[in-house]
Amino acid sequence: MAVVGGLSALVAVPGVIFGLWYQDRSTKAGEDSAKIAREAEDREKGEAAEDKKKEAGPPIASVAGAPAFYGARFAFPGRTTDLADGKSAVYGTDAYAKWFAKNRVAPVGVEATRITLSPLHEGTVVVQNMRIADLKCQPTRYAGTAVVPPPIGDGGEEIEPTEVVFDLTELVPRPRRNEGKDDSGSATKAEVWRAKGNAFSKGIYLDGGKQADSRSFDLYFFTGTNDCEFGVEVNITSGTSDGWYPVKLGDGYKTKVAGQAQRYESVVLPTNNGPADPVQNELHGPGNPFQPLKLEKGPF
Repeated sequence: MAVVGGLSALVAVPGVIFGLWYQDRSTKAGEDSAKIAREAEDREKGEAAEDKKKEAGPPIASVAGAPAFYGARFAFPGRTTDLADGKSAVYGTDAYAKWFAKNRVAPVGVEATRITLSPLHEGTVVVQNMRIADLKCQPTRYAGTAVVPPPIGDGGEEIEPTEVVFDLTELVPRPRRNEGKDDSGSATKAEVWRAKGNAFSKGIYLDGGKQADSRSFDLYFFTGTNDCEFGVEVNITSGTSDGWYPVKLGDGYKTKVAGQAQRYESVVLPTNNGPADPVQNELHGPGNPFQPLKLEKGPF
């Protein structure tokens, strides 16, 4: 019987081991489930806190981008006597951008920038209006060097942005609908742009939430003969609140457009006739390579 008892004890050992293993596994599974539940709860709390923070903050986010407009009028305040890196730099490359930055470049007469607005609040926000902020203008100081960049190819646009024109020669610039450039005239005459009507005669509705809407705007600025520095603010209604909020313009919240000069001390012109031609920029003497620029405005 002792042998039989011994066998029984031996047979019982695996059962005890299995029971302990199962109990340990069950305990670990319970701990893992509790950990997952805590992490999920923490995430929910974090998301709720983030949502609350967003609701308490600005109702919209703005991102700067590249507009469809190709600017071909640039100027440096000083006279250029040596092109250096600008002699063979390709437009759109870092080398060209560094040459521009070194010479404190500014677009002349007209410039465009793209902003994309996205709601940060739940529900629907309404883009009611836009305005120029902190506008400072003075007679142009950019009469040193006129620069005409080489031509580039057109990549096309999948989505048409809303185009808004500001005439910075107005005492209070108003947001007009862009009617575009008139290409029917002679190349020897003025470059004529047209704008009419209120670009925000109707509010633009954007739905917020997890799948928020967004809308892009190409903003055009015309300066006449003045250098102008300024920002842009957008009027947003969200729920019961209404306010003005600054938007990004390129690298910051302000941008600058140079006025048109009658004559430049030096002129830089490309020798290539198309995007595929080898790049070669040449330095010329005094002159003005730009057509006069005019903005014709219809009723607001």
